[in-house]
Amino acid sequence: MPKRIMVFVKTKWIVKPFDSQSKAWVWGGYPPEHRFEKHVSRDDASAMRIAKEVAEEYGLELKIYDLASIRGWFSAKINKVKDTPTIIIGNNRMEGVPNKSQLLRMVNP
Repeated sequence: MPKRIMVFVKTKWIVKPFDSQSKAWVWGGYPPEHRFEKHVSRDDASAMRIAKEVAEEYGLELKIYDLASIRGWFSAKINKVKDTPTIIIGNNRMEGVPNKSQLLRMVNP
């Protein structure tokens, strides 16, 4: 039985409008947390949710790697991940959004 589930996702930074009613301007512009937010696609979010349910049910370690970060990108290159979401359990790999029964078959072949 495998010990961990690895999920590879890719987040994007999205510019959000500044919605403050304040007239105060800061030299150099607004702080970045007021202009950008991280966005996870719907497919990636549902793959993470399903993998979390299976990991909790079987007591497995859940590792989520973001391809937008250096560590996540490097881990994806090592594991030969080409598309997101990708779920790796032991020697089994699944690209795309799985349903729970498909992941359970990967855990218990």
